[in-house]
Amino acid sequence: MFNKEKILKKVLKQDDRLLVAKILDKWEKAQKTGKTVYTDFLDPYQRNIVEKALEDFEDNYIFEGGYLGAERQVLVFCPNNMPEDNEPLGYLPFKAICVKLKGRGVLSHRDYLGSLMGLGIKREKIGDILVKEDSCSILVLEDMGDFIRYNLTKVGNINVDVEVKNIEELESLQPKVKVISTTVASLRLDSVASAGFGMSRSKISEFIKAEKVNLNWEMTSSLTKQVSEGDTISIRGKGRAVLEIVNGITKKGRISIVLNKYI
Repeated sequence: MFNKEKILKKVLKQDDRLLVAKILDKWEKAQKTGKTVYTDFLDPYQRNIVEKALEDFEDNYIFEGGYLGAERQVLVFCPNNMPEDNEPLGYLPFKAICVKLKGRGVLSHRDYLGSLMGLGIKREKIGDILVKEDSCSILVLEDMGDFIRYNLTKVGNINVDVEVKNIEELESLQPKVKVISTTVASLRLDSVASAGFGMSRSKISEFIKAEKVNLNWEMTSSLTKQVSEGDTISIRGKGRAVLEIVNGITKKGRISIVLNKYI
């Protein structure tokens, strides 16, 4: 039996503590009902907080976002019937909202998200939003599928057709990634972000000072913060980049790195 108070004491920020308390309430519901229980979608920062809080948790749980590599994921408690193959897609009620533009235009992630939230849908009810040239796939739990299908008629000023599909019916949901092989003077945040986002260090510095840059989903205002292999840098409105590989020092004394920029 877990000690709820002991777990919550490890969480320093009040908002994070409230999040973890809600997660533990879900676990208690799973225990009482003997059924699989899901949370709403968690962003990567929230997932990181929850993972740290549950690091000594012995019961079965899994994070899942509907496809491999999903950024936003739900936490699933299934202590009594977790599948042995650890492949939850067969029983998790994910749906994909397929939005097709009926007119010409260029729409962004922000446009789709804004239209959904304009329907009164909270952010935590929406998973990843994968934008293509004239369409978009939006991951949700199935209880939101019909509501969006019947109520989402426009994105921005463009009329849209909306269809709800099972995850298995879709083509690959993997987001597009640009691989960047380059060198940097150091592994400082401003230097690595400059390489990953194709901006000058002075421009990156402006974003950092304006508190628009996250390192591993936590806001940082330090230009000199060191970035390590596997770290994720995200800039509000600009996407994210992951430092995949740190190779070594070149003959000119620079550091050879490989980044994945999500586009």
